Amino acid sequence: MASDQERIRERIKELLKKPGNGNCADCGVADPEWASYTLGVFVCHCCSGLHRNIAQISKVKSLLLDPWSSSELEFIDSVGNNAAKAKYEQIVPAFYYRPTSKDCMLLRDQWIRAKYERKEFMCVEMQEPYSAGRNKMCLHI
Repeated sequence: MASDQERIRERIKELLKKPGNGNCADCGVADPEWASYTLGVFVCHCCSGLHRNIAQISKVKSLLLDPWSSSELEFIDSVGNNAAKAKYEQIVPAFYYRPTSKDCMLLRDQWIRAKYERKEFMCVEMQEPYSAGRNKMCLHI
């Protein structure tokens, strides 16, 4: 008979097979080993560290090393990377750079903060003026 933690590990493996969950929600690297149980997304080790910088919004755990409750897994199952992307990346400006796993931590940190902390891509009013194309400044030389 499988223990609760063994059943939870199996459920995590199944969740990772769902579309979108097999890659980091923030940089796209394959096989994320962490998850934000408050945002409902799977993230890589590097991005999990950046999520820890916004602890008031995102709480992360290792998929392999930390214990998980069934309610945490139910929440992640109800959200997942694709639904979170649909919510937090509704209106990313075409020119806005989406960092990858090869980019520096600063670019990834700014992307994560824009997405989850400032919620810039959920409505135009939340975007910084330079991102939304408003309040353009002209230099006259």
